[in-house]
Amino acid sequence: MPTKQKDRPQLLTKGVNDMAKKWCLAIDISRCSGCGSCELSVQDEYTGNNYPGFSAPVPDEGVHWLWLKEYTYGHGTKIKRDYVPVMFPHDRNFDPKDIPGCPEGAVVVREDGLTVIVPEKAKGCKAIYDYFEKKYPGTVFWNEELQLPQTYIMDAHRLDEGEKLPRCVEDCPNQAMHWGDLNDPESDVSKFIAEHEGQLEDFFPADNGEDYVVRYYRIPKPFIAGEVITADGECAEHVRVTLTDKDGNVSEMYTDFFGDLEFQRLEMNETYTVTVDAPGAEPIKVLIDDSKNLGEIQIALTRDELLAREGVK
Repeated sequence: MPTKQKDRPQLLTKGVNDMAKKWCLAIDISRCSGCGSCELSVQDEYTGNNYPGFSAPVPDEGVHWLWLKEYTYGHGTKIKRDYVPVMFPHDRNFDPKDIPGCPEGAVVVREDGLTVIVPEKAKGCKAIYDYFEKKYPGTVFWNEELQLPQTYIMDAHRLDEGEKLPRCVEDCPNQAMHWGDLNDPESDVSKFIAEHEGQLEDFFPADNGEDYVVRYYRIPKPFIAGEVITADGECAEHVRVTLTDKDGNVSEMYTDFFGDLEFQRLEMNETYTVTVDAPGAEPIKVLIDDSKNLGEIQIALTRDELLAREGVK
């Protein structure tokens, strides 16, 4: 594919000097269907296109700056599948001097939080690729033809021209991506974060003071599931079930029409106790090294006895 020179001015300094913006992307995994629209949008924006000061042309094959990581977890009839859009996370606190041998100005962390690998200054510096590939695997690309490290810059070139959204956000059909300025409490992302205070997470480790632009809501975690049945083999509906963690914190739920129980978003390598509030069911201790299907848990009450206990005629 021939290189297309976009008629866009070099506006890299605008993002650097614009103190008013603090970009953030919050991705709601519960709304992501794995359709791939975000991935295709990024490929379309950068493949064969040249944005001076921001990004050099990308080959039309073998480059996935934004890709979907599929999680399939659970056992038996209790299976879940989630998709996580993975991309360069853009650490606001990153210091390009941490990259050994990085030329001055080759990597810029803008005041709005976005990181740009400046193609005109980064050419030939594989150390940039090596550093970021180790820290954020699968989010950077070494362009062998151009001898250039490259990554997804969150459409900084478009934002500097006044566009409201990166294309991956704009093209998401399920509204799974929330974008905006954290300094604006009325922005979409600010409202989303306020609604889910304390629940956003990082995909990549953030144990050295990292402050990522890209955050996630409901990253896949293990769950416990099972089915409660009566003494005569019927589905046990509306039976109280509790989950107790190692600190004694208790969560509760009631089985559904099919007798199903489920506790979601549990911590790996933690032990929980599941207790079915009915005669004949003993507490079950569960070590979470994966999602767990407890199978059928039989209680000592028949369906009629259970309904009588619940006051149902």
